[in-house]
Amino acid sequence: MNMENIKTNSSLLGGFGLALLGTTCCALPIALVVLGMGSVVTSMVSALPWLTWLSQYKVITFSVTAVVLTCSWWRLQRVNSISQCSFEDGKRLKRQKRLLGGSTVIFLIAAFTAYALLPFTLWLET
Repeated sequence: MNMENIKTNSSLLGGFGLALLGTTCCALPIALVVLGMGSVVTSMVSALPWLTWLSQYKVITFSVTAVVLTCSWWRLQRVNSISQCSFEDGKRLKRQKRLLGGSTVIFLIAAFTAYALLPFTLWLET
């Protein structure tokens, strides 16, 4: 595995991890409260106190995640256009695109939940 593949894989994993982190700090607690599981959120925050700190800086969390995901898409397109793909490389690139696409969907759902869900529900009530 060459250095470009290692950098691409690490950026993909970083984007996936940050997307999950954004979901954990902001989207998951909101979804649990909506489902009537506020006590689960309370116990989650008491067991993982760093979630409170992370939710206070969600703008930074989501900004960093967006930058890492953008960098990952750019690296994946760059590797895809530079390399002459063998069959094994084609399979690897397909798996990487699926992982990055899933990470991007998780990020978009978390961002919608963290920033747009409350205004959207208030708009629907009027």
